[in-house]
Amino acid sequence: MSLELSCQSPGPLPVDLEGFAPDRFQGKSLDDIKRFEVSVGNAKVTAGELFNVEGDPSDAAWVFTGDLSGAQNIGSEMASGRIQVDGAAGRYAGARMRGGELCIAGDAADLLGAELRGGTIVVGGDAGDQIGGPLPGSRLGMCGGTIRVHGSAGEAVGQAMRRGWITVGGDCGQLAGYRMRAGSLCVFGACGSRPGAEMVRGTIGLFGDRSPTLLPTFRPGCEYSPQFLQLMANELNAYGHRTPQRVLLHSGDLLTGGRGEILLPLP
Repeated sequence: MSLELSCQSPGPLPVDLEGFAPDRFQGKSLDDIKRFEVSVGNAKVTAGELFNVEGDPSDAAWVFTGDLSGAQNIGSEMASGRIQVDGAAGRYAGARMRGGELCIAGDAADLLGAELRGGTIVVGGDAGDQIGGPLPGSRLGMCGGTIRVHGSAGEAVGQAMRRGWITVGGDCGQLAGYRMRAGSLCVFGACGSRPGAEMVRGTIGLFGDRSPTLLPTFRPGCEYSPQFLQLMANELNAYGHRTPQRVLLHSGDLLTGGRGEILLPLP
């Protein structure tokens, strides 16, 4: 039986749930979970004051219900277990996660999966800016794991990512893959301007019906059928994403070495 945490409306103040995740409470009692302190604005309250907590504390699966659109750091630094959010989630959801699974049924705010290290994040709705990007003050973004957004996303998706895989089922804003170091980013809707700007390595697949205008620092190359796309298709097609079998490769950004790849679909 999952542990159910029903939010008792905290009002307009932001909530910070850093450190409140299933793996931190293995072997603990229900009372231990209720006594955990979380931040609401400038004040500290116990989880038992903020949530109605019911279920089996030994189960590493948590279900959050209620309005958590203003709650930051849901699942941040989680190493194992599963968190399901039945609505929206605030900023930094899944930040620095190392393992486990975070499923958000609604929308996610900015910096989803920031500096992700492992595990899987799935968002049923839309997501904000800088998915998988660096946290404020950091230089590098995610270095492992998987982020899958079924809806659209904001700007700078995959900024400075080093490893891992991001999929956006809908549209995304400008600067997708900005300063990307490695990893894979797939977008199945329309993409904003300047994808791949200052990327060093990595692969960006822009598979929507309308191909964006690339920066002049990307050089068109060969047409081919990448083997890794066929492997990705086994998973992506199950979610309704049409993965092309043949693509046109563009190499860039030539200003930063030209070893990155942007793939555009061919008929």
